[in-house]
Amino acid sequence: MKRFPRIVIVFVLLAGVVTALCTWLGSIRVGIAAGLAMTAIAVLVAWSLRRQGRGDGPADPSRRGFLATVGLGGVLFVAGGAALGRVVQKLVRPDAAAVQEAAATDIGAEYMELVARASHPGRSAELQLLLAPFNSANYAFESQGLHPRDPRTSHAAVWMYLERVPLLAYGPGVIEPGDSTERVSLADLAPTTAALIGYDAWPKEREGRALPALRTTGKTPKVVITYVIDGGGWNVLRTWPNDWPNLKRLMREGANYRNALTGSFPAVTACAHATIGTGVFPRDHGITGHNIRDGATARKAYGTPGHADPKDILLPTLADLWHDETGAWVGQIGYQVWHMGMLGHGGADRAANDLPVGVYFDEPGASGWQPHNPELFRLPAAAPGMDVLQARMATFQDPGYDPEWEPWRTDYCCVPPVAGFQGDLLEATLRNEPIGAAGPSLLYTTFKSPDYTGHVYGMGSKWEGVMLNAVDAELGRLVELLEAQFPGEYALLVTADHGQCPLPDSLGGVRLDPIQLERTIEQQFGAGLGTAVQYTAPSEVYLDVAALGDAGATTDDVAAALRHLTYRQNLGPYVPASAIEQDLLDTEEFAGVFSSDYLANMGDVARFGETAFDGDDVDQGVPPTSLFS
Repeated sequence: MKRFPRIVIVFVLLAGVVTALCTWLGSIRVGIAAGLAMTAIAVLVAWSLRRQGRGDGPADPSRRGFLATVGLGGVLFVAGGAALGRVVQKLVRPDAAAVQEAAATDIGAEYMELVARASHPGRSAELQLLLAPFNSANYAFESQGLHPRDPRTSHAAVWMYLERVPLLAYGPGVIEPGDSTERVSLADLAPTTAALIGYDAWPKEREGRALPALRTTGKTPKVVITYVIDGGGWNVLRTWPNDWPNLKRLMREGANYRNALTGSFPAVTACAHATIGTGVFPRDHGITGHNIRDGATARKAYGTPGHADPKDILLPTLADLWHDETGAWVGQIGYQVWHMGMLGHGGADRAANDLPVGVYFDEPGASGWQPHNPELFRLPAAAPGMDVLQARMATFQDPGYDPEWEPWRTDYCCVPPVAGFQGDLLEATLRNEPIGAAGPSLLYTTFKSPDYTGHVYGMGSKWEGVMLNAVDAELGRLVELLEAQFPGEYALLVTADHGQCPLPDSLGGVRLDPIQLERTIEQQFGAGLGTAVQYTAPSEVYLDVAALGDAGATTDDVAAALRHLTYRQNLGPYVPASAIEQDLLDTEEFAGVFSSDYLANMGDVARFGETAFDGDDVDQGVPPTSLFS
């Protein structure tokens, strides 16, 4: 065997080149498959030529050895091409660990601790998106229908203007007045409640701690109510300072904690309410967002409203533990499925008459209050029907705000009667349920309408002040009910789950379009046999790790590639020119993008030091007493 036919050599060389190119462009599987196909063609050509005696040199009688040499050479070139393609990929990509480390250093230790508290292996998405201050992430349908100064925003971010929330404990005869600027969080509510009711078996290893310097009379209350204003963080209260007179009074007369935070990233409802219920953060309770990783797929936490599955909460809540030990009454009255994180797992092993009250509002079905899951939760006795809400709607006087943008006419989310309707349910519960009969009872309630109003109209719309005032009125109504029914024998904890995103246009912020973000990732990392992106949410991206591996990439590579994504690069063709902030086109979307692998191995965040994103707008600081004096 003196010489190979030239055409055989060409095919073998092409096998290596094709493999290298395909691998470099995005898929080692495609590259190897193409290279091996080229090698097979080379073997067939060599076999055919030798059979016909048409080689460039004398025919070699050892045909099998010749063909084996051709095949082996092709395989070696394929392997070499695959390796070369991978090497080129690595050379042209930035150092992903260094990029993420630099972003974390800019963001700073205080904020990175909030991110670390939400990182849960097996639950978190593969990418965590930390928007730059005052940027907002759209949902896909919003991106496709944007208009100038579109009020629709998302608060799935980490910054202090979203994290700072009111938090107070009130209960004449049970709780002494006080004022504190010590840093606390929503995780401290469960152990505080446990201390108030005398539950000594509360798990001490949980991260939350009883509120510091909370002075009590020693009297055990018959009921502890946790009242959450959804989306009622301090930046909203500051925007509408005259619309929460009852909350102001309770701050003056109760034990007020002015340096309270949601406590983890992202500042969204599902995470916060599970933290309230369990006394730990998402890295322990597992509700890392409104969506969670479930094996190979991403899905909504808790499943379907009306058929909710609370097993997504990985730890029992205080309500679970307290009822199981004492049989005392526990219940939750909210608006959507995310609120049941305060109550917990319900009554899987309980008799029907022993199920806890667990309620959401079935707005799409127009059927009013419903149990989260009738096998696990129940409605309270004498729950008001939709006729009560309709009567309230009939007497509502439209103030005429934002007439071009009025979803309240078809939805109940953003109109005061829905707050009053929830107040009716609370009153029916307090009057008709055996609260306090078998020991201290726990009642959790969340008023969703301020948050919904901010999402739809924007927190700067007058509708926000109207809804905040309506919820504050129900807070005053609740205190009156408690004073009448449990004078000197109740405790009321009032807080919010997060703040809201100001209109990006007003503070130099830009919008993140999930459709274009997905396309960007696919263009760079989705050239293999599968798509790289499974699902994109406002604060996270779920990736197909196997498809990324085929493309020669890791989740770290994707995080690094997105770090400096600009507004210009994230605009879809469906966004009208009138809705584009032309002078902000080169504004970066993110303060940082982190892979779940990076966060899992991040270690001590103290090394990140002070944040580079400082300023009075980003962190308005501890609210002064003048706001509620």
